[in-house]
Formats: sequence, structure tokens, C-alpha cells
Amino acid sequence: MEYNGITLTEDMVWAATIISIVSLIIRAFYCLTLSRTLKTVAEENRHLKPWMVWMALVPIVSLYWNFIIANRMADSLTNEFYDRKIAEEENPGRLFGLSYAIFVVIASFPLIPSISFVAGIFALYYFIRYWVKIDYFRILIIEHQRFVDKNNKQDEISRNNEIS
Repeated sequence: MEYNGITLTEDMVWAATIISIVSLIIRAFYCLTLSRTLKTVAEENRHLKPWMVWMALVPIVSLYWNFIIANRMADSLTNEFYDRKIAEEENPGRLFGLSYAIFVVIASFPLIPSISFVAGIFALYYFIRYWVKIDYFRILIIEHQRFVDKNNKQDEISRNNEIS
């Protein structure tokens, strides 16, 4: 098989297929993390519906959608942290999310192959950092809710003891 003047062997085609499938699976887990994080955010604080993050799996659309996710996820988390009175960074995760989106766009247009390669490395770095950061925020919200529930339960028990 020949593609753009390059002869592709059967092994090369299989390797590309396997890499594409693994990449899709990794991005699906990434979208699952984003969706779960948005589900922990109160509905009135969300700037993005949890199902909308799955648009990041659509090949061409994802170039634009990564910017939407980075901005709206940060806005949603900012609102949630404000409501819960959690002291956290301003625009949580926005820097890593936008950096990832920018480097993906640069890497996707191989005008100069060496620049695209370096941008791809940076995109991978920021992808991992953003994913970990968003999961951290999800866990932070869950733990905060557990703390609030525990305190409310203890307050209720102490009120019941005072009444008795």
C-alpha cells in the first residue's frame, strides 16, 4: 500500500490501527473523568453539561471543543468552589486545559514536522497534567461533601441529644 509516496507495510498499518484504538480508549477515559467531575458540580454551577465533554472524541471537532471544555470546566469549578467556600486557585485547571488545546492544534497541522513533533510532546504533557488536575478537583468536591455530610449528621445527633 502506498500513501503520499510512502510505501506502508502491513506491520505499519497494524501499528497505526493499534495506536489509534489505544488513543481512542485513553481519550474515552479522559472524557469519563471530565463527565464525572461535572456530575459532582451542582447543576446551577455548570457551564457545560456532562454529556457534552464526549464531543472531544470527534476527530476534527475536538480541535475546537478542547478550548470549550477548558474554559467552561474552569468556570463551572470556579462557581462550585465559590458556593462551597473552598479556597482553590482562580480559574481551576484553565491554564493546563488551554495549553493542551493550543499544543494539540499546533501538532495537528504539520507545516514543519519538527515543530509538530515538539508540540505533540507538549500536548501529551499538558493532557496528562490537565486530566490529573480535573480528577483532583473531582475528589476535592467529593471529600468536601463527605465532610459537610458528616458535620451535618453530628449536628443533628447533638441536637437530638439536647432535646432528649
